[in-house]
Amino acid sequence: MKRAERPRAITPPQRWVLTFGFSIVATAIVVGSLIYTQQLVRSLVLREQRLVRFYADILQSFASANSTPIESLFLLDRVTPTIDFPCIITDSMGMPLEPYEQFTLNIALDRLGSHDKQRTELHKMIAEMAAEYPPIEVRDPGGKVVNYIYFTNSWVVKRLRVLPYVEFALVALFIAAGYGALMMQRRRDESLIWVGMAKETAHQLGTPISSLFGWLELLGEHLASDTQNTAQLETTLGELRRDVERLRGIAERFSAIGSAPRLSRADISTIIENAQAYMRPRLPRHGRTLTIEWERPKQCCFVMANEELLAWVFENLIKNAAEAIEQQQGRITITATEIARGKRHFARVTVTDTGKGMSPMVRRSAFSAGFTTKERGWGLGLALAKRIVEQYHRGRIFIVHTEPGRGTTVAVELPCADSSRATEVVGQTA
Repeated sequence: MKRAERPRAITPPQRWVLTFGFSIVATAIVVGSLIYTQQLVRSLVLREQRLVRFYADILQSFASANSTPIESLFLLDRVTPTIDFPCIITDSMGMPLEPYEQFTLNIALDRLGSHDKQRTELHKMIAEMAAEYPPIEVRDPGGKVVNYIYFTNSWVVKRLRVLPYVEFALVALFIAAGYGALMMQRRRDESLIWVGMAKETAHQLGTPISSLFGWLELLGEHLASDTQNTAQLETTLGELRRDVERLRGIAERFSAIGSAPRLSRADISTIIENAQAYMRPRLPRHGRTLTIEWERPKQCCFVMANEELLAWVFENLIKNAAEAIEQQQGRITITATEIARGKRHFARVTVTDTGKGMSPMVRRSAFSAGFTTKERGWGLGLALAKRIVEQYHRGRIFIVHTEPGRGTTVAVELPCADSSRATEVVGQTA
């Protein structure tokens, strides 16, 4: 039978690369525009300051040459059109000179307002200009300050200073658009997960069905060769019953994934014991010797759990641990302890293997849906385990330690049950 092709989804490493790419492009745009804008603003500010200094030098030269006011105003009228930024000329005491229209440049005064109102406006502008740049001094031949020229930047410079914020807004829109595209891709990936659920169902059912055929074949051989061997027959029939129960349990598991599961107070050790007892004779050995080390703790730890779903989690962890072991002699160690974190107590279960371990990239993506390093499979086992533990049981599942060639340890932590609670229905979070 031709094996179905696994759907190609964007895996977390690929999403990370896309996110990183968006960040790099956005940062380059922001930094590049900021540097360019600042250089441009700095150049324009220096130009305006030189022009103000030139304006002050003209005034000072007129004062040194004892020029008449008419001559001064005539020459200044040839210079002032080149000044496109606000300027106010004051006396040595900082008072604006009159008439205001002749000793101010590019100042929008209320021409219809009273003289006092105009003076108040000019004083306010002078204070704002002085806070931005120190005024240019105009001295007489004796070195005494006779005038001050207060100025501020032109509208071009002010708008250029606002430009980076506009660019930031555009970059933010760019990032938002990219994030929206990634979220759309993520929703598509999630839809692929549910498409893969049907494949995972067939994969889950395949193990017990194959086992059933094997037991039936063995049963037929036993019946044909020795009808008196009742003990072995009973063992075979017992395994058949367990596989039939397994099929029933798998159906219940997939039914629970699609609805709000009912949680009941259960001993975590019993769930682990049943899971490892079922998986022990069914581990994928391929000529290897695999052993499961499990010792039931003396003290019981109760959790609020859906036993079928939680057993699925531990069976997945045991199976993944067995598949990660490549050497001839492999070992899977399972421990269960109760830990305290503040005032809360948790049941902590660890599954440790002596397998090939994970690289940092694989570790980051181990619980992501659609990610797998196997030739076959849909990359849903650990993703579903994470969903069961975190969304349905309010716990957490994580990799404690892994190193290439030195195995992996995965931990599951579940909050211990209050003795007053017997059952609980978890709200649907899908």
